[in-house]
Amino acid sequence: MKKLTLNENFISRIWLNPSYYNDVKTTDGKSVNIINYGIPNSDSGADFSDALIKIDNVVYSGDVEIHQSVNDWNVHNHKKDPKYNKVILHVAFWKEDFPVSSKSQSKREIPTVILSEFLSSSIHDIWKDIINNPSPEFKLPCFDINSSVNSDAKKEWIKDVGMARLVYRAGRIKSRINVLSEDLHISSKKDVWEKVFLEFTFEALGFSKNKTQFLNLSKLIDLKKSKKYINTISDADSVLFGAAGFLTGNKTEYPKNLISRWNELQPLLKFDSMNGAEWHFFRLRPMNFPTLRIAYASAFMLEIIKSDFLKRVVFCFKNSSGVFKDLTSLFLEIEFSEYWKQHYDFGKKSNNENNVIGKSRIFDIIVNVVIPLMYLYSKEFSDEDLFIKVKKTYQSSKDNSKNKVLDVMTKQLSLKPANVCESQGLIHLHNFYCVKGNCGECKIGEKVFDKFAVNEVLKIILY
Repeated sequence: MKKLTLNENFISRIWLNPSYYNDVKTTDGKSVNIINYGIPNSDSGADFSDALIKIDNVVYSGDVEIHQSVNDWNVHNHKKDPKYNKVILHVAFWKEDFPVSSKSQSKREIPTVILSEFLSSSIHDIWKDIINNPSPEFKLPCFDINSSVNSDAKKEWIKDVGMARLVYRAGRIKSRINVLSEDLHISSKKDVWEKVFLEFTFEALGFSKNKTQFLNLSKLIDLKKSKKYINTISDADSVLFGAAGFLTGNKTEYPKNLISRWNELQPLLKFDSMNGAEWHFFRLRPMNFPTLRIAYASAFMLEIIKSDFLKRVVFCFKNSSGVFKDLTSLFLEIEFSEYWKQHYDFGKKSNNENNVIGKSRIFDIIVNVVIPLMYLYSKEFSDEDLFIKVKKTYQSSKDNSKNKVLDVMTKQLSLKPANVCESQGLIHLHNFYCVKGNCGECKIGEKVFDKFAVNEVLKIILY
């Protein structure tokens, strides 16, 4: 795992969210159960006070100290500071090549946890999740002073950054197309474009909790073989749930039928399978369970295989006078299995009929997958009419979606986005400029900061 430089506020955000890690143990192998994380301390002393933590079978009450490296305890000289005598747990993100020893001024050995060893997903995915959910303390470096910049100048810059985000997303897709084009099992350009459409849509269906899992699942699918052997929604369900690792131990009729069909199809398709334990259900509402998302992904895959769905998307841009509305209808009209209209997991009935996917998720897929894909498609095939239509859709369509990043950026820049391009521009500005401290490359930052003072201003950034 690459050792990123993470500040303690960021590490604290990870520590305070147990969905980011599993089965934490101290460096000497004792189990750790957090009863109460304690109270954040902005004064001198440990980072959290009055915590309750059970280590093996003993409950301790006291403070918790957070560090980037296990050796920071010694570097910061806490072993000589009586303010740290009440620390009951030292949480370090990286182990480094130092002996793991954290002693208080009173010579007591303090239990230590190396948090990076227990993460439930990659640090990159966790980083993305955290920056997409800023804490209440988060402040832009230019907060309180960017009002001096003309609103029209802000708007123009946000539009530029919005287009940069579209190019960035199209670039991700282009990179994957280049890889797929070299795959000897994929024989045509159509198969390449359909496969990349499948992969990025699956990824979008995973939200933050199961994004990697959905992407891994999509990469198991060989569309050429699928077109030969998958003919019905039952076939598609059996293949996706089988490849996802969910067809084990279920005895009711629907999963039994899927298991039977998967056993018939798998020797023909030769798809590998994931482990069902890889999927995250913890702290998800039933409507966001990966099982329901896979049910929709299965129906979406069948549309690509049997109904030329990608071609229909292209025609929607070319021929529609209301692209977003018609695209939304295309995705909503995808028919998934009747079983998943009544269940949110195998054997677990829903109180009401499930939609499986809502308009807000479809909107995200259109913005983050379909528009960048069509933008790239128009460029690759020199389709000027399609290019103009894609760009117009991106720059003129209203965006009523809400998320924490947009809330922060809208309030702290005093700028309300008028369309999808501007909303995406605000998100891109946050992720690639504000959070990363690239104020000198930002047209707002360069107007309000002296270039030599930017580093000092960045000290106020909190995750």
